Amino acid sequence: MPRQTTIKTQGLVSRDNQQEVLRLIREAGERGISRLTLTQKLNVSLRSVDRAIGLLEAAGARLDRPKSGQPAVLHFVLRKGPAWDEHVTPAARLALRLAGVSLSQSGTLLWQANLGNLEELVADKMSQKDRRLFDRLVSVMRVQGGEVEDPIEDSDLLEPLLRAFEEGKEMVVDYQSVGAAGNKIHTVVPYALTHDLFSGGCFLLVWDLDSRKGIQMRFNRINGIKVGSKQGRIPDPALLEQMARFQIGGWASPDAPFEVSVRIQGAHWLQAFKEAPPVLPEFCASVAPDGQSALVRFKANHANGARRWLLQFGALAEVLGPEWLRVQVRTELETALAQYAT
Repeated sequence: MPRQTTIKTQGLVSRDNQQEVLRLIREAGERGISRLTLTQKLNVSLRSVDRAIGLLEAAGARLDRPKSGQPAVLHFVLRKGPAWDEHVTPAARLALRLAGVSLSQSGTLLWQANLGNLEELVADKMSQKDRRLFDRLVSVMRVQGGEVEDPIEDSDLLEPLLRAFEEGKEMVVDYQSVGAAGNKIHTVVPYALTHDLFSGGCFLLVWDLDSRKGIQMRFNRINGIKVGSKQGRIPDPALLEQMARFQIGGWASPDAPFEVSVRIQGAHWLQAFKEAPPVLPEFCASVAPDGQSALVRFKANHANGARRWLLQFGALAEVLGPEWLRVQVRTELETALAQYAT
């Protein structure tokens, strides 16, 4: 049932009533809300709305607002809450969730539980709209690896991305590829955020409407996001889910995943696999009877991701299959060794 709200003029100085005005402006988002709409929702006069707005701004709130003499159809848009505002943004809750995921993967489950309790506490400080946005963001987030970096700090990118996910809209993305002479504009449908902790970065997996394929964008190379007016459609969501599930180190491919098998030696590596197994797709490790080596298997969909993970072991790892990957790793090691020939 819709929430019924009535504010009396003489009560506008109360903190509860200011919070109600703040809530309505915040939930209007970038579209904003007009003075007239505020009066209708709050059942008060325009003068009463102006008084409430003035109190919010006096407490430190920053609003895009109608200027003196301008019509009431112009909209208030919240840029910053007042000093007393206890609102918790989706970005803050995302940071808590990522911290919990990271800690669970490093074996510190007690810390993860504590962060989970903190997340429950801050849930009361979120508006209904923010809660929907956060839940939607969590549903499209994938995390793989060990330790998390600071995820997404730029609200100018996060806000439109959340709206595109929530509303299922196309996006226009201004993107800078590595080695490219300049930025390129992509029209895409967002599918998932991949926080890949092996490569230390956040990636956005999208369906690119121009090339008609799934592509992965490193988030810190995105210069701007604009939500389009058209509903987004992904022809093959199962393909993008496969790309997200089997990517390693940010390297994703629409190709079918392949299984990697490798023999790894060294007591410290074997112990590490027991204590904190790497979060690789379908990872498993079988220790040899003599306890000196392990047969490791995992899946990937891009050679670069698998090869970069394997090369960290140096002479302690022997790739058993697939044969083409074994050849690639051998060639790279021979090239590296040649640099030390003299």
